[in-house]
Amino acid sequence: MKEKLEKYISEIFSILQITEKFEVFDSENDILPEWTNQISLTHEFLICCEQLSDREKLQNFLGKGLYQLENKVYWFDGEQVAELIEPKIENPEIETKFDCLKTKTSLPPWLDNFIFNQLNAEYAPDFERFDYNLDLTEEENKKYLGTYFPRSYAESFCIFDNIFQNVSFQKTIFQKDSLNILTVGCGSGGDLIGLLTVIEKYCNTNTTLNIWAVDGNINALDVLNRIVETFRITTRKKINLNVLHFIFCTETGQYIVKDEIIERKFDFVLSFKMITEIISAGKGIADNSYFHFLKTFVPLLSENGLCVLLDVTTKQEHNTYNPILMNSQANKALRELENYKTLLPLSCNLHETSCAATCFIQQHFMVSHSRRANDISKVVYRIITNSNFAEQLGQPDVTAKYLIGKDKICCYTESNNKKADSYLLEKQLKK
Repeated sequence: MKEKLEKYISEIFSILQITEKFEVFDSENDILPEWTNQISLTHEFLICCEQLSDREKLQNFLGKGLYQLENKVYWFDGEQVAELIEPKIENPEIETKFDCLKTKTSLPPWLDNFIFNQLNAEYAPDFERFDYNLDLTEEENKKYLGTYFPRSYAESFCIFDNIFQNVSFQKTIFQKDSLNILTVGCGSGGDLIGLLTVIEKYCNTNTTLNIWAVDGNINALDVLNRIVETFRITTRKKINLNVLHFIFCTETGQYIVKDEIIERKFDFVLSFKMITEIISAGKGIADNSYFHFLKTFVPLLSENGLCVLLDVTTKQEHNTYNPILMNSQANKALRELENYKTLLPLSCNLHETSCAATCFIQQHFMVSHSRRANDISKVVYRIITNSNFAEQLGQPDVTAKYLIGKDKICCYTESNNKKADSYLLEKQLKK
């Protein structure tokens, strides 16, 4: 492992044209320099070098913090071997203050540079034109890439960053040598890259990522291929990408799944903003698409797999708002699917079997990049998993007043006292 890490860092230094020498130490087995007595060795490997000609460039490329002690620049890699101790806050907030889901991020520099400077993406919002995306021209694809790809990245990154902080989820995911990922209606892959970035951030042990990406836009799939190829440079993980060009039929609202997918089990099933297009194109015929999607793809989850279904919060011309359709159809699907349950929102975890509310949920996310600061997206999402795994990740607080949007409380929890974010999965299990 140490030799592979040394080779990996050498390749990075070569790519970035960094000429300084570096050293890699096994924190537990090597004889360490005396200066390391002044720092906390939190991970399996310590990497250090004397000064650094371009620290910022290396830090952006690695996507992790670099530290400095006198003339030494150092960082960590490998598995965490010691707990990170966070300082206690002596001045508690008022009772109405509560922890909330992370909802703001920025594109990684490598990704920002690639889509805007090499793929010539443009920031040009146009909701009406991008309501349906299978017939986009090459120029329109560039506008979609520069506007809506970053939003999907931010949504996915923030959602999964919260989940990966859960201790029980970490213990499960770190035991796996490989992960299977299915993204349905992937487009150019903003949701996929958001997930891969979180996996890279938290999982040093997963060596192989097997990805199946399905979409009906061949140009978008070509862009996804190129972005994944660029992502490969930033990771030591092996990536097997399987791209499937396939258009789902809107005449029946049913989903036909190819054998190479139906025969597998997936650790992650993603669908971001695809179903609204199917419902819109179906003009009434495909209105049950959320239900049919969940009935088709949730059974493909592995024992500890997660299905993330996310969509925009717009209103269909011939029907009601997408959040209302998603919630009612997700509850219906879960009543028919045995041994599956909503993980998030927590309010749905508690009340999905009996919920009859026409609930409009809207979650706000924000992303910044070189063409736009604090770009906002408004979406609704459900995360579904095996019932036993949902319980393993933590039980919702039945005494909480659950916030399900920017300022809206779940009607089934309004009489409770303390506020809690319905989308925030606890980092640690309650004892």
